[in-house]
Amino acid sequence: MRNIDAYKALAARLKEEEPVWGKLPAAMRFKQDLVKYFSVDEAHGLARKVLTVPATGSLSVCNVAGLHDAAQSTDGYRLLWPGGEPFSAPPTRIIGNNDHGAFTGTSRNAYVACLENCGIRGRSALIRQHDNIVLEDFEGNERLRMADNPEYDPGVLAAADDRYWMMGPSDGDRVLEVEEAFMLSGSHTLDFGHWIMEYLPRIAMAKMAGLRSIPVLIDQRIPRTLVESLDLFWPERAGTIVIPHLAPARVRRLWVAPSPMYMGFYPTVWNANTWLAMATHGPNFARLIRELLSNQPAPELRGGRLYLARKPEQPKKRLTNHQEIENIARSHGFDIVYPQDLSFKAQFELARSADFILGPEGSAMFWSFFARPGTKVCTLSSEHTFPLADINSMMKALGLDYTILTGPRMTDGKDWLFWEDYSIDAGLLADFLNGWLPP
Repeated sequence: MRNIDAYKALAARLKEEEPVWGKLPAAMRFKQDLVKYFSVDEAHGLARKVLTVPATGSLSVCNVAGLHDAAQSTDGYRLLWPGGEPFSAPPTRIIGNNDHGAFTGTSRNAYVACLENCGIRGRSALIRQHDNIVLEDFEGNERLRMADNPEYDPGVLAAADDRYWMMGPSDGDRVLEVEEAFMLSGSHTLDFGHWIMEYLPRIAMAKMAGLRSIPVLIDQRIPRTLVESLDLFWPERAGTIVIPHLAPARVRRLWVAPSPMYMGFYPTVWNANTWLAMATHGPNFARLIRELLSNQPAPELRGGRLYLARKPEQPKKRLTNHQEIENIARSHGFDIVYPQDLSFKAQFELARSADFILGPEGSAMFWSFFARPGTKVCTLSSEHTFPLADINSMMKALGLDYTILTGPRMTDGKDWLFWEDYSIDAGLLADFLNGWLPP
């Protein structure tokens, strides 16, 4: 009886958390707690009653293997450049207090490969190659460096070390059948920042490896602007195949490429070790961005001053005196732009034409990756700047002049410092702009 009461409480908490946490994180917590009170088999039956994930009637224990290890054994494996190179992020120019420190990592392999007869699922980065093997995009000991939550994946009921209890379709379940496609679906495809960092670079790898006319697999509910990016960067693809939300699919020939950085699922904490586990080799990332830009025309206009604003209703990383800061930017000739109000192409063209890009820390600042070399970029941030050493590495490799200007945090989230609200001293910003901009 006590366990049944716990189940009812967990199911109620799930519904409460979905609007706040998001459905996948809320389901992650639900599944993790469910297996504490019940056996895995019992938890499977109970989870299926409340989780809105289609085709989960079967349950199997799968051993976890690295995607690159499996890719090397395929006939379609094409290595673009090897990984395994230790690197350090270059120094970052910071104005104001900060918590910067040494930022190091190891470069990853860049490749494409074709896997045969694979099972995948919408919003999942995992690939079922055999009944008892599931492939995850990690190399070496990457997945051991981060405290992570594989149960974030919609198909994972429980996880323990190198084993995942995977929910899958039963006989009679509808499963999308695909003959051949390139995989651009995955865990983080709904988020603009992840799309720029993790997924568009895979298009560059595909094109560098000679893939051209091939269908592309995407998740159903990704934002419209992200779908538009495919027309800009891969117009010659042979169509787009949409995986129904969280639903399974079988692909006879699945082309894959890795993320430029290890990303995992959903870290337990956001501390220095987490950020170091996701460190990105800036020069290799820049090679991929330059490949995306290689067939894009030069901007018709130049000299723009672009302020990439965040809407005040954003729940995280709020610039508390945003109106004051935007007024200062406007008085210095910046166009105040809310990127989510524009098409992907319009945002891309603004970034390409800008000589100066300014804005609060957030994924919108990743538009700077598409700016011309020599463009000056300044990010407004809280004093928790340690993760931005990684961004600085990418900016520098792209030939951008990068600066961070900080202000004090206005809330205290302890382990979640990266999401804290902050303010920027208006006088400090005005003085900086007077010296940063031409007379």
